[in-house]
Amino acid sequence: MTRRLTWAYALCALTLAVCYIVVPAAGLLWFAGIVVSTLAVMGYGVVRHRPRRRQPWWLWVAGSLALAVGTATAVVQNDVLHSSAFPSMADAVSLGATFPLLLLGLLRLSRSGARNRDWATVIDSLIFTAGAGLLAWVFLIDPYLSDPGLNAAQKAVSIAYPLCDVLLLAIMVRLALEARRCWSVVLLLTSGAVLLVSDVVFSLRRLDGDWGLGSFVDLGWIVFFVAGGLAALHPSMVWLTEPRVIGSTQLKPRRAALGIASLVAPGILFAEALAGPVNNGVVIAVGSAALVALSLSRVWLAARSVGHALVRERELRRACEALLSATEVSAVERVVRGAVSSLLRAGTPHRIVLQVHAPGVPEDGTDDDAMSMRYVAQLPARLARELGGFELALHCGLSIGGVRLGELWVAATERALVDLQESARVLAGQAASMIDRIALSQEITRRNSEAYFRTLVLNATDVILIVGGDDRVTYASPSARQLFGGDDVVGRPIAGLLCTPPGGPAVGSGELHLARRADGATAEVEVTVRDLTGEPTVGGLVLTLHDVTERRRLERELLDRAYLDQLTGLGNRLRFQDGVQAAVAGAARPDGATAAVLLIDIDGFRTVNDTMGQDVGDELLRAFGRRLVGVCPGTATVARLGADEFGVLVTAAEVDRVEETAQRILDEFGAPIVAGGSVVSARPSIGMATTADAADATQLLGTADVALNCAKSMGNRWRRYSSAMGAQTMRRMRLRTDLDQALADDAFVLHYQPIVDLESGRPHGFEALVRWQHPSFGLVPPLEFIEIAEECGLIVPLGDWVMRHAIDATVRLRRLDPAEGLTMSVNVSVRQFRSPGFVQRVLGELARAQLPADALIVEITESLLLGDDEHIHTDLAALRGAGVRVSIDDFGTGYSSLSYLHRVAVDALKLDRSFVETVGSSPRQYDLVRGIVQLAHTLDLDVVAEGIETATHRQRLVDMGCGFGQGYLFTRPLPYADVPAWLDRNYTTTERVESAAA
Repeated sequence: MTRRLTWAYALCALTLAVCYIVVPAAGLLWFAGIVVSTLAVMGYGVVRHRPRRRQPWWLWVAGSLALAVGTATAVVQNDVLHSSAFPSMADAVSLGATFPLLLLGLLRLSRSGARNRDWATVIDSLIFTAGAGLLAWVFLIDPYLSDPGLNAAQKAVSIAYPLCDVLLLAIMVRLALEARRCWSVVLLLTSGAVLLVSDVVFSLRRLDGDWGLGSFVDLGWIVFFVAGGLAALHPSMVWLTEPRVIGSTQLKPRRAALGIASLVAPGILFAEALAGPVNNGVVIAVGSAALVALSLSRVWLAARSVGHALVRERELRRACEALLSATEVSAVERVVRGAVSSLLRAGTPHRIVLQVHAPGVPEDGTDDDAMSMRYVAQLPARLARELGGFELALHCGLSIGGVRLGELWVAATERALVDLQESARVLAGQAASMIDRIALSQEITRRNSEAYFRTLVLNATDVILIVGGDDRVTYASPSARQLFGGDDVVGRPIAGLLCTPPGGPAVGSGELHLARRADGATAEVEVTVRDLTGEPTVGGLVLTLHDVTERRRLERELLDRAYLDQLTGLGNRLRFQDGVQAAVAGAARPDGATAAVLLIDIDGFRTVNDTMGQDVGDELLRAFGRRLVGVCPGTATVARLGADEFGVLVTAAEVDRVEETAQRILDEFGAPIVAGGSVVSARPSIGMATTADAADATQLLGTADVALNCAKSMGNRWRRYSSAMGAQTMRRMRLRTDLDQALADDAFVLHYQPIVDLESGRPHGFEALVRWQHPSFGLVPPLEFIEIAEECGLIVPLGDWVMRHAIDATVRLRRLDPAEGLTMSVNVSVRQFRSPGFVQRVLGELARAQLPADALIVEITESLLLGDDEHIHTDLAALRGAGVRVSIDDFGTGYSSLSYLHRVAVDALKLDRSFVETVGSSPRQYDLVRGIVQLAHTLDLDVVAEGIETATHRQRLVDMGCGFGQGYLFTRPLPYADVPAWLDRNYTTTERVESAAA
């Protein structure tokens, strides 16, 4: 369509031009036809081809229209009005519209293709304009200024035309030097050149008054219009405003033209000197100075450009050094991004995309690897999104040795891209070299890896088999001989080599399988299967066999150990829990039988372990386990759950039978156990629960544990779980939670039980008994919280509190009757006595209160004296050496015999209430107690009987020689406020005076 229109327009313009010359009478009509057709095709060309910047072309169209208007005005003035006025309206149109529009349009076209450094372009234009202007001055302007026949206006107009022509020539030269070579540029330059020549001739003839239609000038304007129309109509017109890269070859012609322009002034001077006297010396001198100044400015800009080039070279060198150390493409991309950012001016917005193709892509014969400017909108969608926000992108192909490796895209402003172009070319080349080197290195690494893995396969202990489509082995690694034994397994069916355990999955599931050996044995292997039938080099299933025979044997052994208690040989907590879960599940069935759980705890085991040593404790646990297995039914499961706790699971039994089992266990352990050469009492506490009390295994074990805690806290030997125990458990948990705060709040109180002389009935001293004044439960007895204090580790600070307040109370009681010398007995636990610094704390409290040491009696249990702990004997000797007396509390209920009394330094024995209860009714018990009292007298020990509740008890004890006693017969434990009154009632003032006199 455009080509046909071009030929039609050229033919039409040629016809109209011929008619204009042949038939000058209708010249205005032919000229108007040429103008109208030219303006039409120019407008069509701009709209049809849609150049990047349309404004320069519309300015050129407007200038052409203004020229036509000026020409028409001149014709009307000359031929119609017969006026030869100069200057005229035609001059106003030409100088006010035609030249400004044409010059601006050409200037915008010359700057649209490649925006180079603006100041250098301006100076270059000024140099060329100065040279051309000097010529115009000497040969055109000066003659008119010197003509006396012209007035001021005529001279001004005459000067304006040459100046406009100089500017037009300068812009045309710049366009010729910088524009891309194409038909549109040639036609446009032709149009401008013809206009320039015609304008000079028109000016000369106009001054002579010799101008009219049909002249040579008219023909030049016709050529101007036609060439401009063809330039706008040709498709190459878009190239003038397209972005492009400027190479060094495009800058050289400009420099040559600038060199010629700089020689204009010397040339004119030389010519005038040869012709005669120099007439324009001042103008030549001013022009030369201007040219020198502009040249110096250009040199300064060139020097600055060299400085910028050095900076770019330094940045490129740094980038090259960084690229040399890159080992991955991502590192190359980071270096390229950093280099581009440093090469651009600081703060220049830009975006960078480095595309790397698969290695080995050949060149496609295009010049895509050359550097070029691209419109971002015309790029592929994904790439355009990454470079979004900019109109243009600089493209550099990455190629090495005819192989395309990738593309480098930089999006920024056009000015920034032009500044970057040469550096980007070098950077892209270096990046391509590094990417190629990295690819080569990776290829070498890959080949080395293949050789490495081939060596691994040949020497691996795991067996690698390849099974073909017929389920036969097509390849076997050398280790297959060691696993399967015998000859090579290649060609044998896989089913004859591998089988699954009973109930196991089929071969190929990745689970455990059995490998059949040639000798009939089997080995356990883990099989991993990968389907590589689609791989030409494999073509089958790849089976990796890992021999786990030894590992599985160790796992089974460890599993057995995990379910056994190593000390007793019984099942452990895990096995017991599994058994309980199975029993609960069985009881839940409609025909299921009741199952019961008995949790058994050895009372006082911690004391045995602490006092007699861990070896004795371990022997006690083993003996306890053996005796427990012997007394339980054959269907019962016995396990050690931890420390001194055992469990018994009884299935398919009535509740009565389970209770009978619990009682048999208690009866069996009524007799002491010999452990480590010592006779040790191992009385158990038992908590029992059945599946009727719980919905699952966890709840069943929890209810049995609640029953066990109740049995221990209430002093019963065994308890069966009931719903009421839940409240007891909550009470115990509450006491455990509040105990620590009770110590901080001083919430404990002491009650004092008198110790009297059994024969006279006079008070001898008091025993301090601690109580807890709980805000919710009231006065809590020690039986409920002493064990909790032991478990929580608070027994030592609690014992220190009791010791301190008991000593203070003794001081106050002695002030009531200084002559009597009442004593105070304080119970000390094993842990408290063994705590570091106990003796020093006791002696420190006595010194603080200024209480004589013989007023304090420390009561200890028999368990503290078991074994040969030198530290215990040293502390006892230190207390007695200071004057503190020591008494053995609850004598006769401990873990040993009377034989240790002659080896231990103590001052008194306290008979347990269990001896006193039956002393009046059992002759045998009476003889036993009398023997203990006589032995104590032999060892020079005082005896204090506990739990005296009747006069018969008192009298029997007096008869056998027991000196002191305490119990409800005399009074219950009293708060301190009631003690003075009790003393007044039981110890009269007269008795006190007599005692003092004696």
